[in-house]
Amino acid sequence: MTIQAPPLVAPKDDLRAAAGIRRAKAWCGLIGFGLAAFSAYAHGDVLFDVGVRALTGGVAGWLVGWVVSVTVWRRILKAETHRAVEIMRKQAEARVAARKTEPAES
Repeated sequence: MTIQAPPLVAPKDDLRAAAGIRRAKAWCGLIGFGLAAFSAYAHGDVLFDVGVRALTGGVAGWLVGWVVSVTVWRRILKAETHRAVEIMRKQAEARVAARKTEPAES
């Protein structure tokens, strides 16, 4: 008896993954915004330039957060799928072994 691996779930279709990705994008965007603003202000830029650099840093942080979180969640979902298939395979083998040890009814 062979058990076929189910298709992998996309991160956007999994509620935990989608929420985690949104949260990571938000935090990375805010951190990028804050770091870029602080860095520009600390180096003596004009307020307008501080704002432009902060927005650029926020967008860059948002993109980095998106790429990293999607990659991490894909790996998590793949591992969960493989684990579920392994559990199903072991249960199927246990059922087959139990049938072989049962006495035959006449």
